[in-house]
Amino acid sequence: MKSSLLLSGRLPWIGAEVVGRIPLARRQASRLAIEKYANAVPPRPRPLTLAADYTTWTSLTDRTYSGRHLPPSATPPEELPAVGDVVSLFRRTRDIPSTDTSVWFAFFAQWFTDSFLRTNRKDPRKNDSNHEIDLCQIYGVNQAKTKMLRAGYGGRLDSQVIDEEEYPPFLFAERKPGEELRFVPKFEDLHDREYLLETVLRLCPDEQKESVFAVGLEHGNSTIGNTVLNVLFLREHNRIAGILESAYPDWDDDRLFETTRNIMIVILLKIVIEEYIKHIGPFDFPIEFVPFMADKAPWNRTNWCAIEFNLLYRWHSLIPDSVVFDSQRVSTRIFVDNNSLVIDRGIESIIDQCSRQKASRIGLGNTPAFLVDRHPMCPDRESVEERTVGLMRQARLRSFNDYREAFGLGRLTSFAELTGDVEVQQKLARLYGDVDAVEWYVGIFAEDYPRHRMMGELLTTMVAHDAFTQAFTNPLLARNVYNEDTFSKVGMRIIEQTHCLQQIVERNSRTGQKVYASFRIE
Repeated sequence: MKSSLLLSGRLPWIGAEVVGRIPLARRQASRLAIEKYANAVPPRPRPLTLAADYTTWTSLTDRTYSGRHLPPSATPPEELPAVGDVVSLFRRTRDIPSTDTSVWFAFFAQWFTDSFLRTNRKDPRKNDSNHEIDLCQIYGVNQAKTKMLRAGYGGRLDSQVIDEEEYPPFLFAERKPGEELRFVPKFEDLHDREYLLETVLRLCPDEQKESVFAVGLEHGNSTIGNTVLNVLFLREHNRIAGILESAYPDWDDDRLFETTRNIMIVILLKIVIEEYIKHIGPFDFPIEFVPFMADKAPWNRTNWCAIEFNLLYRWHSLIPDSVVFDSQRVSTRIFVDNNSLVIDRGIESIIDQCSRQKASRIGLGNTPAFLVDRHPMCPDRESVEERTVGLMRQARLRSFNDYREAFGLGRLTSFAELTGDVEVQQKLARLYGDVDAVEWYVGIFAEDYPRHRMMGELLTTMVAHDAFTQAFTNPLLARNVYNEDTFSKVGMRIIEQTHCLQQIVERNSRTGQKVYASFRIE
């Protein structure tokens, strides 16, 4: 069975399901698919980064500069459409639902990618990423922050109990009406105070700031999706730490914590490969977490996130205009800066309801207005989509067709070949004149795709390439590391028995009842 058949869109649903039920066939098919996408372009190290337009020692070694797949474009800025005109291409005209992607998937996608796609605030050429899937969402980006977030006993993360349910501790100390916000002393250096208050929480209602949790990343409380997943993984960490403490009573706090963290990172990697990437691919083909997949692969190199990987994950159009919560239709603006909603409803209810509702369709003309337009209270502050297009321009990325060619897909020859939407064709023709001039970030969202896919061909290929070559290269998956010495016998059993988020949700549910948690709407 050829990998091109598996993921090109010609494998029917029933074929994917049959292959998925045969262990040997599933593993072989997974290997072929992974190799296909991992080898789409030459492996790292890439000769260029945003450090310079030519190869330098810095560009080969300094990972604080974001990588780049292709050399910079030679097109003069004055020949490109105005940023405002490009941004307007994304504005939603009507809410188009996805085929089968849930709001829960959209939550996970943002939470997952925010951990390693981190643009430096002062220099857009740089990043603040660890370049690893390391669960810094709950552990922090360095050892000092990790220490602040630990409980200091039993390998646990610090937490609190609210209405018999476990949550991270609050970041801010209790205050009287009119008093300014103060960090809990333990968390004084967890995040940059000015950035957190003046940027991240700038539009957060004052009463909501009381319920901001102390978590690993500055934006960890920005949406209810981020909060729900941080709470879920904190609970799972502490649950596993408790199991290890019972199984290995002579272990100290450090060993319990570090072993639990190792287990948790691999569990996340399994979920990313077996559930998340599975849904991104055509027909939800059951990709398998293949041990030691990268051992002898030419792409088994040190992880280094590229600027294209950073930008292609701006799936803003996944967010619908509204959702139904407890039988009432409400605006998705309630997703933002609203930890009290999570505490009031509980994570199980939010996960269940968001797993039963469709996200919107990825593509042009389908991004919510609040992500495209500037907030009326902050007219001097660029919108999310403005900042994204601006970052693309600063990086001087090459054209959509140049990237198609680089990833082995062939150049398109007309706007009609790019999209069947006549209105979009006309808009692109007015802005760019020729399909060869279409900018990469615009093209990946303009490209048509059939119902059994959730994004266009180039976007799928680039997501799969970067995901596979950055996940399977994790040091915890190396042959001499992935063993009981690293995870313990008990830990290995937990890893082997975990395949999806629903398992984690159910084993951390206070009621013990079955909770529906799915990326796919059946």
